Amino acid sequence: MLNLIANTYTEKKIYKVLEPFILNKGLRIVKIQFRKGKELKLLVFLDRIHGKVTIDECADISLEINSLLDIESIIKDPFRLEVSSAGIDRYLSSLDDFTKYKNYNVKVKSENYSGRGKLIAHSQNSLTLSNNNGETCLDLSRVLDIKIDLEGMSLESIKEMEFK
Repeated sequence: MLNLIANTYTEKKIYKVLEPFILNKGLRIVKIQFRKGKELKLLVFLDRIHGKVTIDECADISLEINSLLDIESIIKDPFRLEVSSAGIDRYLSSLDDFTKYKNYNVKVKSENYSGRGKLIAHSQNSLTLSNNNGETCLDLSRVLDIKIDLEGMSLESIKEMEFK
C-alpha cells in the first residue's frame, strides 16, 4: 500500500520519517508528492483517523514537518511545503478507503493503466473498476494513484461523500 502513499524513493524516505510523528497526532498520511519544476514542492495530504483535519492543525503540523525534514536533511535544496487535508477529491490509499468509497467514481493511474471508473470491488491485492468498457481488474501493487473523480457526480453525492 506504500506505493499509493509515496511513489518515488524520496517520497518513501519522507514517509518513513513522518509516519510515526503523524500517527502520534491521531492522523494518517494519505499521499505524499514531491514535485520538481520551477521550484521544488512537497505536498502532504493528511486525514484524521477519526474525524476531520482542520486548517489550524495543518498549519501547526506544517511547522513541525519542516523542522523534522530540516533535521533529516532528505531534501537538500529549498522547497515549498504544503500540508492539507485529504479533501473531497481525495486520494485513496488504504483498504479502509476502498471500502468507504466503494461504488464511487475514481481516477486510476498505474504502471500499465490510466483511466476512470466506478470502484466496485477490492481485495488485498486488486481493485476492480467498472466503466463503459466493462470491468477492469488492476493489480494493486502496480497502482500509483487512485483518486475520487468528482466529474459527473451530483451535488447530492458529493455532499453525502463529505460526511463519510
